[in-house]
Amino acid sequence: MIRHALWALALLTVVSCSKKPKVEQPGPSLPPPTGKPFTTAKGAVAGTVATAVIGAAGGQLQSTDGQVRIQVPAGAVAGDQNFSIQAVSNTLRPDRPLVAYRLLPENVTFTKPVSVTIGYEPIALTTGSEDMLMLAWQTADGTWRPLPTSLNKTAHTVTAPMTHFCDLAFYEQFELFAAKTEIRAGQEVALRCGVQEINLNQDSLLAPIEHKVDDATFGRTVGSNYSMLHDKYVTRATGWKVLSGPGTVTAQKNPFGIEGNAVYKAPATITGVTTAIVEVTLEGLIGLKDPNSPNGIRKPEKLVLRQPIQLVPEAAATFMKIEIDGEVIMIAPQQPMFANYDNDLALFDAENPAGIACQVALSNPKLGTWPCGQQEGTATEAYVTLQKSTNDFMASIFCEEAGGAPIQKHSAGKLTISKVGNANEPIEGVFTGTLYKRKSVVGCDWQTHSVKITFRFLRLV
Repeated sequence: MIRHALWALALLTVVSCSKKPKVEQPGPSLPPPTGKPFTTAKGAVAGTVATAVIGAAGGQLQSTDGQVRIQVPAGAVAGDQNFSIQAVSNTLRPDRPLVAYRLLPENVTFTKPVSVTIGYEPIALTTGSEDMLMLAWQTADGTWRPLPTSLNKTAHTVTAPMTHFCDLAFYEQFELFAAKTEIRAGQEVALRCGVQEINLNQDSLLAPIEHKVDDATFGRTVGSNYSMLHDKYVTRATGWKVLSGPGTVTAQKNPFGIEGNAVYKAPATITGVTTAIVEVTLEGLIGLKDPNSPNGIRKPEKLVLRQPIQLVPEAAATFMKIEIDGEVIMIAPQQPMFANYDNDLALFDAENPAGIACQVALSNPKLGTWPCGQQEGTATEAYVTLQKSTNDFMASIFCEEAGGAPIQKHSAGKLTISKVGNANEPIEGVFTGTLYKRKSVVGCDWQTHSVKITFRFLRLV
């Protein structure tokens, strides 16, 4: 069955996590969708919790990773109230390095909206999809619902007013998916534009209905909560091309008649690990609810989506690819690289002949996406170091001055472990975020660098 969906997000007014708000009714030309609400388990605790007691005079609280800030206005609560922010695993999109957050108290209704601002790393998103980045909140039964969200591309933040707290996570309404993100010489990979659909009647994000044509040509291996692109959301997909790197791409029509699918083919010969970037442009987008956009709708004229595909020669079974502010460093030795991975620690350590060394560590390792942190206790937290030369060292830990004393902080970056095999089988992951380099030997003065580290090691035991 081909499913239809409406074009806009619900919740013109402030959202409560415990009460279903009033929603718009579908127009006569837009049949209601038939998909089921997208429901998942609650996220597991990740990182340390930040707490504060805020009373009737109002106040604010920031998460320990610095990525979330809640602003409680005067009069929002009648008296002293415990507030907390806790990072949790993102069960809405476990395949993406964007951690979700649990905001408490959950069973208190605020008399005035509380402003929630969450930062994000653009490098962690599907390239180009930032313009349609939104927040979703999770109900007690695990259903994900859209939240009107204001985007600040300069500060890399999203903001939403809330009258009740719950779990929050990012979602990108449009993404460009690849059935595989790594291929060898002469191989092909299917690509698909996906859309996260909304049902206004049910006030929820939708789980896709299984589609036989799509399953036969693409498979169900990516975007479990994304549907094929159709004309309820865009008028067309156009301009498929290989933006950079080798290979070719051929556009294909999907079952809805839109060129939302394509096939990329790698060149016949690959001499070293490299990246090809495939691009497509979406036109005629139906907008999303954004209180700070004109007429309350965020509606880009065009949306350019890009998907990198790693091209790997047969000899490069293991590697670490490091991207620092656009500079690419590849560590792919002839001999395979092995990683320790046990119940207490995963350690991915690589060095190239030029002396560039990088280490990614994860305490209490598990599959999923995890924040940076202390590397102690029972929390699953990451720690990253990168040394380009004797005097060029950066890490995921830094400090800030507070009251004349340095306070230890951790990068808001995220580490995703996407695959873990048995002994001598691959472990794959990616870190995205900011690393910090000292400007002086004293004080808390830092240079910041945007870093992405993609790696595949073999498991030692």
